[in-house]
Amino acid sequence: MRTRGVVIGIVALCMVSSALLVPNASSQVGSKWLYLLYLDADNSLDVKANNVWVVQDDLDELTSVGSTDDVVCYVLVDRVAGPANLLKIEKGHAEEIANPDLNDVEVNMGDPATLRSFVSYAFTASPAENALLVFWDHGSLRYVASDDHVAANNGNKDVLTHFEVVQALDGFSIDVIAADECNVGQIEVAYEYALHTQAQYLVAAETYTGWRGFPYDATLRALTENPDMTPREAAIMMVDQTQLLLNQPPYMSERINSHAAIDLAKVVELVGSLKNLTGIMAPDIGNYTNAIARARGNAQYCYGANAGNRIDLCTFLRSLSVKTTDADVRTACNAALEDFGKTVIALHAAKTLSHMLSGLGITFVNHKNELPSYYSDFAFAGQGWVDFELAYCAAHGSV
Repeated sequence: MRTRGVVIGIVALCMVSSALLVPNASSQVGSKWLYLLYLDADNSLDVKANNVWVVQDDLDELTSVGSTDDVVCYVLVDRVAGPANLLKIEKGHAEEIANPDLNDVEVNMGDPATLRSFVSYAFTASPAENALLVFWDHGSLRYVASDDHVAANNGNKDVLTHFEVVQALDGFSIDVIAADECNVGQIEVAYEYALHTQAQYLVAAETYTGWRGFPYDATLRALTENPDMTPREAAIMMVDQTQLLLNQPPYMSERINSHAAIDLAKVVELVGSLKNLTGIMAPDIGNYTNAIARARGNAQYCYGANAGNRIDLCTFLRSLSVKTTDADVRTACNAALEDFGKTVIALHAAKTLSHMLSGLGITFVNHKNELPSYYSDFAFAGQGWVDFELAYCAAHGSV
């Protein structure tokens, strides 16, 4: 089973000259969609699972469909053995692109300059009205790519953090960001992309996802068959097609899968509602500790969430609205729940998880020392949640 889970682990961005181009002018548009896959398998994911080499299987799925005049697909793939390759996906084959920075050289997939160079090449070579960018790798609250063999780093790994993704995509109109990986579907990540990228939607899993991942043939085919699809429709399509695949044998046995399509504009409104809620409770946290503790317990989900100090946000809000006896808190919970309902626009969760997952997780530690050192770098951290968590830890006797 391919389990793209958490691997425990802002650099200055040095851009290559070609990456400085940001060709987004509408006059340059030649196709409807760019389908971009940042496939980092220079790590423990370049494996055989269920008698299938997972990297090649996903590439074969893409080439079974291929690019069209309306939808152009590019892949940057880096595997454990050999150099990276920049590929244009055609029907029946993958064409290597002669690019001295990205093809047939060993690249650092954890370097934001690599991501920017890839996106810049695609936007220059095949300008399009809309763009979908998929990250394929291990994922976490902190990062979307982990390159385990970085020559410039004494052979040590380097990770591509969400903060570096924001830097790398500056100026590019990526409409949908999708993470074929674990644990990226957190409100902290969604808020970061909402504020600091041009993306409209995020497709991600709040918990783990199995080795199967997205159905690349079905998602690319859906776009080529309906290239007039809006970004919202494309984000929902990614979730729907994944659910269709995972409802079929043998993938039904992958009981750890979840995927959600998240409207990033609505995330901003949801964060505002959460700030209002925590602002009510934090000053007098002792009055709410028992209700919060019970709601937090109800919102815990399996497959690593407890170890990662994450809970399901919607479940927490629902439970707190029931457990509290304070009318103001209940009203604030209901307002946040209303915003949540507008934020998660599509959801797939395996049956074993459907009762505990709603599409967005949130960090909620039991002890102040468990809060990640990088957490304060998230814009979300400044919206009242950290003050609320620390107040709760102190009142709950966890400090």
